[in-house]
Amino acid sequence: MQLWDSLASVSASHSVLTLGFFDGVHLGHQALLREVVGYAQQHRCPAVVVTLWPHPRIVLGKEPGGFHLINGLNYKLELLEASGVDGVVVLEFTLELARQSPLEFLQRVVSMPSCPQCIFMGYDHRFGRGGAGDFTVLRQFCGPLGIDTRQGQPLQLDGLEVSSTLVRRAIQQGDTAYAARLMGRNFSFRGTVAHGFQLGQRMGFPTANIEPYEPWQLVPGHGVYEGWCRIRTGSGGERFKAVVNVGTRPTVSSARAVSIEAHLLDFQGDLYGQELEVGFNRKLRPELKFSSVDDLKVQIAKDIECVRTGR
Repeated sequence: MQLWDSLASVSASHSVLTLGFFDGVHLGHQALLREVVGYAQQHRCPAVVVTLWPHPRIVLGKEPGGFHLINGLNYKLELLEASGVDGVVVLEFTLELARQSPLEFLQRVVSMPSCPQCIFMGYDHRFGRGGAGDFTVLRQFCGPLGIDTRQGQPLQLDGLEVSSTLVRRAIQQGDTAYAARLMGRNFSFRGTVAHGFQLGQRMGFPTANIEPYEPWQLVPGHGVYEGWCRIRTGSGGERFKAVVNVGTRPTVSSARAVSIEAHLLDFQGDLYGQELEVGFNRKLRPELKFSSVDDLKVQIAKDIECVRTGR
């Protein structure tokens, strides 16, 4: 898959484009991408995704508590490549870009070295200043230029339209099992193992203290999860079942800072400084404050057995 950082540098000729942020690359995104790739194969042209980074809400600072994303950029690019597209344009979202009208933005798109022959867009995607551009604007702009336009249709699951917002809400509420259904895979993120307080080690349950790569990485709501960890450095991507705790460790600490700690089942070795991918299958229980460390140890042993057996 080719990667470009500007529309002017795109070398793909007479391509089919799709516009969108694609956070989470969920089932709705996947359906749209299948249409794009299918069109490209039928017309023997390259399939190209045009996306933005960072997210407009991060740059514009419209979220009081900060806006969090399902995937970092590199992970999203891997998911897009797996969908079968031939290339991705990653446009840096700046305040200057935010000020462009929908027509100014589309003019940039069609001014590529080779004008696209078709542009796909999701049913709810917006572009241009204030999000004023929609599919109707796209179609009216492209029609006189002879550029075909196609609109993806909403995909429903359990009576709800699958969207990045719905996925984020499920993750924030700790319902990672539902998030997995919406995305067709487990929610996971990547980070580096940092030095912690080694409390798990002293209790007999060593844990990896994981710091996400991105400051805006979304993490599940507080709780204890059945999950897995894939070691991305030093061991060829080996994957281990894991008990993952997201929260403030109230039994052993009065601090309010949130940490992500994972106990990898049947792992022996040093993880400090290594890169991990942490996946979440389902929530086992809420994070609790126990009356003693011994009570906490008993519960952790139960959590491990639950993850080991899948019960």
